[in-house]
Amino acid sequence: MHRGARAPGGTASATMKRFPLLFSLLLVPPTSALTQGPITFPVDGGIVDVRNYGATPDDDIDDTKAIQGALDAFPNGNRIVYLPPGVFLVRDTLTWPAGESAGVAQKRTILQGAGEGLTTLKLPQNTAGFTDGGKPKALIWTGSAPAQRFRNAVRDLTIEVGPKNQGAIGLQFNTSNQGSLRNLTIRSVDGSGKIGLDLGHCDEIGPLLGRNLTVDGFEIGISTKWPVNSNTFEHVTLRNQRRIGWWNYHQMIFIRDLISENRVPSIFNEKDSWGSVTLLDAHLHATNPDGTNPAIYNQGQVYLRNVEVLGYRVAVNNDDKGRDKGDINQPGLVMEDTSHRNVVSLFREIKDGTFATAGEVARLPVKETPLVAWGDPQKDWVNLTDFGADPTGASDASEAMQKAIDSGATTIYLPGGANYRFASGVEIRGPVRRIIGLEGRFIADWKTGGSAPVWKLVDGKHPENLPDAPVVIIERSENESGGPEIVLRHESARTLVVSSTTGFTVEGYGKGDIFLEDFCGHLDRVAPGQSAWCRQLNSEREGTKCRNVGGKLWILGMKTEKTGTLIETTGGGITEVNGAFVYSNTGWKANEPAFLIEDSTVNLYGINERNFNRHPVTLWVRERQGAEMKELTELPWIYLSR
Repeated sequence: MHRGARAPGGTASATMKRFPLLFSLLLVPPTSALTQGPITFPVDGGIVDVRNYGATPDDDIDDTKAIQGALDAFPNGNRIVYLPPGVFLVRDTLTWPAGESAGVAQKRTILQGAGEGLTTLKLPQNTAGFTDGGKPKALIWTGSAPAQRFRNAVRDLTIEVGPKNQGAIGLQFNTSNQGSLRNLTIRSVDGSGKIGLDLGHCDEIGPLLGRNLTVDGFEIGISTKWPVNSNTFEHVTLRNQRRIGWWNYHQMIFIRDLISENRVPSIFNEKDSWGSVTLLDAHLHATNPDGTNPAIYNQGQVYLRNVEVLGYRVAVNNDDKGRDKGDINQPGLVMEDTSHRNVVSLFREIKDGTFATAGEVARLPVKETPLVAWGDPQKDWVNLTDFGADPTGASDASEAMQKAIDSGATTIYLPGGANYRFASGVEIRGPVRRIIGLEGRFIADWKTGGSAPVWKLVDGKHPENLPDAPVVIIERSENESGGPEIVLRHESARTLVVSSTTGFTVEGYGKGDIFLEDFCGHLDRVAPGQSAWCRQLNSEREGTKCRNVGGKLWILGMKTEKTGTLIETTGGGITEVNGAFVYSNTGWKANEPAFLIEDSTVNLYGINERNFNRHPVTLWVRERQGAEMKELTELPWIYLSR
């Protein structure tokens, strides 16, 4: 676990290894699902098709009013607004629906294309209102503060800015608790435009997951700002920016697999802020370098691992008013480094704040979230309502869900606008591989005495002995307005994926892998011998948020609220956290550790806290190894267990 010791004066060691140029090309970003053509949905899925509101692709007629009508049709509706294949012309800002009150404004709206290379929203050349670089204007805007913009998403499409639109902002995105940007290209045809992806247009943006994103052109590729609520990214490509690839101010950003091909700095982390960058597995390549720019210009706090820099004069210019460790002058591979001497450990000997004397740290392997075949929604999918479920939520739909699972179908869907109640147990078995909300809600009806409905992933129990699907994904649904959660109990050798959902508690009792992404809920248990990979995990209950009882747990981006232990690791478990935001907004209880470690290994990178009530976390780590216990009361930006 080292990049090579620092030479005196903060320069990089001359023995630093080179990193293969094609490294990032090996990290092929997956798409959201295996499809054999355009992404489509069943006709009775409650989908809001823009063609029904007058939008027609490829006809060279302005579609702004028609698409806006589709967006406005179901404010706060948990609805998919669908854009089929083709090019749709937009000449004014598309805004998320305001509804009739602030309580329903700009939330639970999903703009969905047929595929990143199939559906395009296009701003024509030299469009009035977008030509003045001094007066930026967004093509799409999804809401402002406060942090009530739940479950917004933009998926599977391209946003294209035509030439001579100097003031254009491709997308001003906002979501809260759970929401994502997936399989999205934002490009300016002639490189003009102000910002490609603007995540700094207001405060309180996030947490969110951005996955499989490309921004091509613009003055600034991505902008992230303000002190809450953290942004997580994986598989991002930046190209041809005129000023800065990624501009961060005050925000906590957690990034894996960033490819930047730019003449200008790839990342600028601005001064006089709490801004922090956690960057893993990146390739920063200067194209036509002018010999003056650094790859990363950092005036705040940065953690780097496995970052290759090519073509830039300086790999990292650390400029935090003399408080940093100095620049990384030599391009090449940055195996691991931090901008500041702030590595903290209780059971490991670390000298001079460097990694060079820290010894080996076992890295958890990173697995990509597996893909699940989409199939033909008109033939392979079944509607839960067709099995007797009440879409109004008045009666228990558990029996209907079990019938749908046992029908032999591969995909079960909850239509948009439906609201199903679940009060009893369900076994997920046989060939069903996807349970998807479009984006239908559910009600977890806890029985008298407080027992939750439990959905069990089991093996070999299909009544007709149909084979089990190797991977099961549960995605794109929400419990009723933050109510009680359904328990997903993994008792299987198969893989479980839970994606873009709110309102599940996941418990691992099996041997199969667990993947959570864009997940608002709780990971209550990772079993001994089991592995879990989490990408943007948001947990907000009082008390312990996450438990690893002897398994392997890898996290990219975690955000928590309220008091209580974030992660409890016991029984020989291994936990690795790459970026976490602790929003101690209710004040912290005395003698309650944020991280509890017992005879286990925990490695933390990029830990951040925001507290505005003068009662921050007072006990960060309580670690016991054998009979010896130690405690850490200071915020550990980096923490290495034994």
